Formats: sequence, structure tokens, C-alpha cells
Amino acid sequence: MSEKSLLILGMGLQGKGALHDVLTHQTFSRVTVADFGPRFEAERSGHEARGVRTAAVDANDTEALRSLLAEHDIVIELLPVDFAMKVGRLAADVGTHLVSSMYYIGQSMTDPELFRRMKEEMAEIDSRARQSGTTLLIACGMDPGLDLILGADALSRLDEIDHFASYGAGFPEASACDNPIAYKFSWSPHSTLVSYNRETRKIVDGKVVIVPAAKLFAPENVHILHEQTLGCDLECYNAGNCQNFAEMFGILGKVRNMNRYSARRPGHCAFWDVMVRSGFLEEKEIMVRGTPVSPLEFCTALLTSQQQFWYQKDERDIGYIRVEARGRKAGQPLGITHTIIDYADPAAGLTSMQRLVGFTVAIVASLIAEGRLTERGLLMPMSIPLPLIQPELERRNIRIDTRLDA
Repeated sequence: MSEKSLLILGMGLQGKGALHDVLTHQTFSRVTVADFGPRFEAERSGHEARGVRTAAVDANDTEALRSLLAEHDIVIELLPVDFAMKVGRLAADVGTHLVSSMYYIGQSMTDPELFRRMKEEMAEIDSRARQSGTTLLIACGMDPGLDLILGADALSRLDEIDHFASYGAGFPEASACDNPIAYKFSWSPHSTLVSYNRETRKIVDGKVVIVPAAKLFAPENVHILHEQTLGCDLECYNAGNCQNFAEMFGILGKVRNMNRYSARRPGHCAFWDVMVRSGFLEEKEIMVRGTPVSPLEFCTALLTSQQQFWYQKDERDIGYIRVEARGRKAGQPLGITHTIIDYADPAAGLTSMQRLVGFTVAIVASLIAEGRLTERGLLMPMSIPLPLIQPELERRNIRIDTRLDA
């Protein structure tokens, strides 16, 4: 057990996954969980019964947040995205190591001026972290997170890159596909639907190609991937901004073809193609009998009000990550494919999303606490060598299948 103290900031689904892992593996000498609101108050006694300290802190209260961070060696930050960069700045200021599952610059961002300003802010946080000797590892959950670690490993094996693609997804196992959209929510329903109506970018023949939001689920932008291990077809659609993504990997201008996908069970994309083009996911309010209503908020409320779109007891979600890189090594053709297929653990009460996000942030926090991850500053998961984290994933029954093709 490390002598370090840990703070888990945000006790939603992923926070509970991280706490489960930390307590199972007895990684830290002292653990505090913090959140705010009625749900957390109702859960505090249950956490405390497990030997965990609790703290009710509103993330809008900067000084209270700063004081709480200063009391701990490491923080796992799992708050809504609007708080992510704020917590990073505070952690760098007080010298508390941090692991977050959030991007500071979302992969859907297309505003060049906002992108520039946020890059400048990240550079400032990085400078503060280096001055205070602090590690801030962001975008370090499932997707983003494990996909970036696998991607960096695959790319490191090539001298020339012709093709790079990554897939990150969660969907029900076959026996749980019992509703009209063949999908159930295992993370934020609102965020899921927002992601269904945003512009994406891919790289084709070395050029950036924009996929408009209204065309995200169009047939020409959806392809079928047959996943042999699962024994089924998956519908794959564009997800994210590959221009930003390529820059993070340091391959912008070097990779010929690149795309980032999410995946769903067959039939899902055709349904949402109609819904998006019909305006059901627009955020702008319309008037309904004199009342302003956001179509996006209506759709979110409608779907989440029905049990058929939530996982029931003993139903499992599947977490899916796939990374493909093809090109040349020493002049010879080479392809690398890394795949993770993970299932929920109903006995532990954990979805696969909780395992792949919560366990990953917990593992990385332990690597920092144990002195096995020593680089300082604001870092991305590409900084984590795959051989460092893979044994820890395997201890948790999360396995990486690697295939090499000539």
C-alpha cells in the first residue's frame, strides 16, 4: 500500500468505479470522496462505512476546492467537463498530482480562435505543474484514455503511416438489445445525444475532410465492421476531430488516412440519421403551446424516462476499443491492431464503462503514487508506455488482444 492520500472528486458512476478499484487493491493509505448535492448526501454514510472519508464541496467554491486538494497527494477528477481545467489549475498551484478522464480541449472543437486560447491556457497550466513538480494526466479514462495509449503504441511501431483508425464504444450485449434503438445508456445520456449532432473531421489522402453534423449518420459516412470475437457486425460512424487528434499524436501532415469512430449495434445509425435531420437533437428552443422547449432536452428526458433504455439487473454492457495502424517498418508493410472487449461485472455492480474509465484512472493514480510514473507537467495518455499499464489491466481482467499483419 502506498503511503499517499487520494481524493476522488466526483462520485457519479465513474467515481464509484474508481473507488471500487482503489479499495479492492488497497492502493492508498487514506481515501476521501467528495461531491455535492442530495444524492451524495444520501450516499455518504455508505462510503464512510467502508472506511472512506467524505467531504461535501461545491466545485464552484474555488477556495474550498483549493483547500481540499491541498490536503491530498493525488486527486482523481471526475467532475463535469466545465470544471476540468479549473481543477487542473488548482492542482498545479497546490502541488497535488491529478488524473482526469476529461479532455481539456474536446475533440469536437472546430473554432480555431477558441482552440488557440485553450492551448495557451494549457501551456500555462503545464508550466505551473512543472514548477510545482506535479503530474497532471488528462483524458485518461477509456475513450479518451486507453485508446490513446494503444494508439501511441501502434504508431511507435511504424516508420511510415498510411492508415490510422480508432474505435471507442459501449453498447448492450446481444441479450440486452430489446428496445427500438438497440442501445442503452451507460454514461451521460445528454452527452451521448449531443455527440450525435456535431461536426466531425477526418483525414483522407492527406487532406482534412469535414463531415457536417447533419451527415454524421448518413449511409456514406457509416461502415460495417465485423467483430470476429463478438461474432457480430457493428455500425461505425465518425466521432471527433481527427485534425486535433492527429496533432496530439504528432502525426498531422504525416498520416495519409485517419478517422475516429464510435460503434453501435445495427439499426442504430439509420434511426438517428432520421432524428438528426428532422431536428430532434437541436439545442435551440422552439415554442410548444407557448412554452419554450429544447428538442435535445425533450429527447433526453423522453428516453431517460423509460426503463427500456437503461440496463436492468444482470444485463451487461460491452466496452469496445479498437486501434488500427498500417504502414511500413524498415521498408516492409506492417499492420498493428489492438483490441479491448470488456463486459460489465453485475456481481460487483459495475458496468464496463465504470471498469474501463474508473479502473483506468485508479491505475494511473497508483502508478504516480508508487513512483512508477514520474514525468511532470500536463500530460496526455500517450506518455504512458503500454507495458507499464497492461499488467495492471490484466490483473483486473481487462485484456488487450494484439495482432500484427505483414
